[in-house]
Amino acid sequence: MSTILKMVLKPTVQITTLFLLLLSNIVNAQELTLKEAYQLMLLNNGNLNASQQEVNAKKEEQKAVKGLRYPSVSVSGTYAHLEKDISFDLNDERNMASGLLGISDPSILGDWNFTVLEKNLGLASADIDWPIFAGGKINAANKAAGIKYQLSENEHKIQENTLTIKLIDYYYKLKLAKQAENLRKKVFETIQIHSNHATKLFENGIIPEVETLNAKVALSNAKRELEASKKDVSLATTAIKNLIGGKEFSSASTEFQIPSIKTSLKEFQTEMIQKNEQLKFLEKNQELAKIGVKVETSEYFPKIALFGKHTLWKDNLSTVDVKWLVGVGASWELFNGFEREHKIKAAKHKVEQVKQLEKQAVLNLKTYTEKLYSELEKQQDQYNSLDNDEILAQKLKFMRTRAFEEGTGTSLEVIDATLKLTQIKLYKIKALYQYNKTYGELMVSLNNTENFLNKI
Repeated sequence: MSTILKMVLKPTVQITTLFLLLLSNIVNAQELTLKEAYQLMLLNNGNLNASQQEVNAKKEEQKAVKGLRYPSVSVSGTYAHLEKDISFDLNDERNMASGLLGISDPSILGDWNFTVLEKNLGLASADIDWPIFAGGKINAANKAAGIKYQLSENEHKIQENTLTIKLIDYYYKLKLAKQAENLRKKVFETIQIHSNHATKLFENGIIPEVETLNAKVALSNAKRELEASKKDVSLATTAIKNLIGGKEFSSASTEFQIPSIKTSLKEFQTEMIQKNEQLKFLEKNQELAKIGVKVETSEYFPKIALFGKHTLWKDNLSTVDVKWLVGVGASWELFNGFEREHKIKAAKHKVEQVKQLEKQAVLNLKTYTEKLYSELEKQQDQYNSLDNDEILAQKLKFMRTRAFEEGTGTSLEVIDATLKLTQIKLYKIKALYQYNKTYGELMVSLNNTENFLNKI
């Protein structure tokens, strides 16, 4: 009998286990960590994908500029139909010559009407041009193209960081809204129990009716705040979906990190100057501006190029009997009304402009880092202070509830103690939100996004 029972139960257990595993996978699939949200944003966000296409375009443009170092080979062809043949009629001169020579019949000297070019003619040729010296402009153009490609990468990274900071804010805002909703729900349930209790005490003649009214008003307020919290959760969820390409999820599973600052402000500021993408962007722009000076200076030098032509086909061009030719050409502009001098000065002003922007950016980034650091310290102090306040508020609520149940306290005192405890818990959650959001923004600005996401 036991053997038969085992045979029946074994497949049932297997099916149940499989069902639980599938259910677990579905539940887990609905949860979204901050790192997963970041990866989805990189993959699906339209703005980032568009920015990446700009980077790809600049890469191809850089490859295109390399072609300036190589010869260009082309094939050209022309076929033309003129109104009439191009000819020279020298028969009058022939007649004069025959008279001088004592020839009575000029026709003896032949027909002196010469056709130089027939009205139908054609030519096809292969051509090659190879600039071998342009005063440094070719090298400068290649360096500029490389820097423009790097600048596009910088711009892409800056946009990525901007969206990542938004994502961190929205993600932790969702955590804040969800925890606030849970807290509001508990408050609503607590006040509802208290309201029911107050009603029973009133019906038994232990407390006056006014105490039940206080409870009912508090219950109505708690319900309204609970509904508002639900809307905050919905709005924060929509904001995250918008950034990650519409991916569905049920909850944000990455927890708040407890405030703890282990690095000094000076270390953060030094790292910010070394790693911040916006400062790198300005540094690359300064390099580009310096190349601009070289490009304008190259106008003082001659341009030299090799060229060649090979005739592939010709028709009615017997006067041109050259199959191929090669040569070297040069041009050198000696004077252009001081245009070069002013362009060089303009390029140098651009160098100085970027230098000043970079100088100011360093100061701005130090101030920005200090602002974020101060916010971290502020939220850490507030969170630690609220820990002690929460213990006292819990004790107060307990004492007020006991006093009310014994008839020595009022309903208003219980509600007030409950709301004070709730307010302190909300302040703690808000402190966690502000700290985590600010710390994430600092890490992204330091280009430590991956490291930050791997540690939370």
